[in-house]
Amino acid sequence: MQPKIAFYPCCRLDLIRPLEILEAFADEVIFCDKNINIAADQHILIAKRPNFSPKARVQCADARDLIREIERIDVLFYRRDSVGEGGSGLFVLGDSFLPEILARFPPQGGLIVTDGSNSRGSNFKRMIRNSGLEKHGWRFEAQDEQPFIATDGLYCVRVKPIAL
Repeated sequence: MQPKIAFYPCCRLDLIRPLEILEAFADEVIFCDKNINIAADQHILIAKRPNFSPKARVQCADARDLIREIERIDVLFYRRDSVGEGGSGLFVLGDSFLPEILARFPPQGGLIVTDGSNSRGSNFKRMIRNSGLEKHGWRFEAQDEQPFIATDGLYCVRVKPIAL
């Protein structure tokens, strides 16, 4: 069975809690941020949780460049980002970047775990409404169970291809 890969673009220094959250969903988490301090924090992460599952891979890169190198994404994890100072200004859930991620989802679909940061065109609000969202050839709908809303303010959104 192929390992499940989660991608966390624009993560800043948010490493430990995402690994805890993604433990049930992924075998490996690719953390990505342009902040050069992320490389140093990888060593702290490994020291704190040397046998942590899922495995963490930390990349100091622009998410728009790194996404082209990632073959498969089963889970998109994205939170706490903004367009303001210290934020990435990248609209990960917007119509310009989201298709790049969806192109790497497996044919059966995947999962988005997010707080809706930097959503463009109300995509996030539409993803979590009762009727869901159909866009870019995919169907987005909030899972019935939402285990991370109370603790982390995160929604789990199922992503499935729209049947032709």
